[in-house]
Amino acid sequence: MNKYLVIGGVRSGKSRYAEQLAQQHALSDGLNVVYVATAEAFDNEMKERICHHKRSRPKHWQTIETGPELVNTLSKIDRQAVILVDCLTVWLNNCLYYDAINWQLEKSQFLKWLETTEHTVIMVTNEVGFSITPDNPLARQFADEQGWLNQGVAALASNVTFTIAGIPHAIKQH
Repeated sequence: MNKYLVIGGVRSGKSRYAEQLAQQHALSDGLNVVYVATAEAFDNEMKERICHHKRSRPKHWQTIETGPELVNTLSKIDRQAVILVDCLTVWLNNCLYYDAINWQLEKSQFLKWLETTEHTVIMVTNEVGFSITPDNPLARQFADEQGWLNQGVAALASNVTFTIAGIPHAIKQH
């Protein structure tokens, strides 16, 4: 099946594009969309972001809210579906937030799942490599891990689209 990575900066239109892509695949393949949301509401601003995303997607889509154990959640989706994961960046942030989580293990399990799944999977992620090198160890670790995660996912993806100012640009197509 197809695997898509939609990458861009904050408010670049990546989620909206990924949702359109999921809808197109669902209609053409006769499948349902399973929206896997990785965000956790740690504060009021994040609660509002989550509400905005909930309002923007079709009501008939199944939504699964997951914490840091993304692969465990994905592995439980047994019926054929178009899976939209929004977003890998927030998933990484949550994994680093919870010190007890082994990020390297989570990442390797995710990449293995992605490589072997029969689902059409659309993943949203942020490009964080355009900024300066952060001034503290945790922020540098986050930027490094995000870059490595994006590279690993892009290598497995059949299609990679970069969004900027609401405009999608195909950078890898198969």
